[in-house]
Amino acid sequence: MFISREKFETFHAIRGNYSLYVKNRKDLKDDSIIRVAKEEYDVILTEKDLEEMRKNFERLMYKYIN
Repeated sequence: MFISREKFETFHAIRGNYSLYVKNRKDLKDDSIIRVAKEEYDVILTEKDLEEMRKNFERLMYKYIN
Protein backbone atom coordinates (compact mmCIF):
# COMPACT_ATOMS: atom_id res chain seq x y z
CA MET A 1 0.00 0.00 0.00
CA PHE A 2 1.24 3.46 -0.89
CA ILE A 3 0.99 6.27 1.67
CA SER A 4 1.21 9.69 0.07
CA ARG A 5 3.06 12.61 1.59
CA GLU A 6 -0.24 14.46 2.05
CA LYS A 7 -1.77 11.59 4.03
CA PHE A 8 1.27 11.19 6.26
CA GLU A 9 1.64 14.92 6.91
CA THR A 10 -2.04 15.10 7.85
CA PHE A 11 -1.70 12.12 10.19
CA HIS A 12 1.42 13.63 11.76
CA ALA A 13 -0.21 17.07 12.18
CA ILE A 14 -3.32 15.64 13.82
CA ARG A 15 -1.28 13.53 16.22
CA GLY A 16 0.98 16.48 17.02
CA ASN A 17 -1.92 18.85 17.65
CA TYR A 18 -4.29 16.40 19.32
CA SER A 19 -5.23 18.94 22.00
CA LEU A 20 -7.06 20.97 19.35
CA TYR A 21 -9.35 18.05 18.54
CA VAL A 22 -9.93 16.19 21.82
CA LYS A 23 -9.69 16.88 25.54
CA ASN A 24 -7.77 13.73 26.36
CA ARG A 25 -5.23 12.03 24.09
CA LYS A 26 -6.91 8.71 24.82
CA ASP A 27 -9.91 10.03 22.90
CA LEU A 28 -7.86 10.35 19.71
CA LYS A 29 -9.10 7.15 18.14
CA ASP A 30 -8.97 6.12 14.50
CA ASP A 31 -12.46 7.38 13.77
CA SER A 32 -11.55 10.79 15.23
CA ILE A 33 -8.39 10.99 13.11
CA ILE A 34 -10.33 10.01 9.97
CA ARG A 35 -13.07 12.57 10.72
CA VAL A 36 -10.63 15.43 11.42
CA ALA A 37 -8.56 14.61 8.32
CA LYS A 38 -11.65 14.78 6.14
CA GLU A 39 -13.22 17.87 7.73
CA GLU A 40 -10.17 20.04 8.33
CA TYR A 41 -7.55 18.84 5.85
CA ASP A 42 -9.71 17.48 2.99
CA VAL A 43 -7.74 14.23 3.06
CA ILE A 44 -9.38 10.81 2.97
CA LEU A 45 -7.73 8.40 5.40
CA THR A 46 -8.78 4.80 5.89
CA GLU A 47 -8.23 2.33 8.70
CA LYS A 48 -5.66 0.56 6.50
CA ASP A 49 -3.80 3.84 5.94
CA LEU A 50 -3.62 4.47 9.68
CA GLU A 51 -2.42 0.93 10.35
CA GLU A 52 0.28 1.24 7.68
CA MET A 53 1.44 4.62 8.99
CA ARG A 54 1.72 3.34 12.55
CA LYS A 55 3.54 0.23 11.38
CA ASN A 56 6.07 2.16 9.25
CA PHE A 57 6.12 5.47 11.12
CA GLU A 58 9.91 5.85 11.28
CA ARG A 59 10.44 5.04 7.60
CA LEU A 60 7.68 7.42 6.51
CA MET A 61 8.94 10.13 8.86
CA TYR A 62 12.40 9.90 7.31
CA LYS A 63 10.96 9.81 3.77
CA TYR A 64 8.51 12.70 4.05
CA ILE A 65 9.41 14.96 6.97
CA ASN A 66 13.21 15.06 6.95
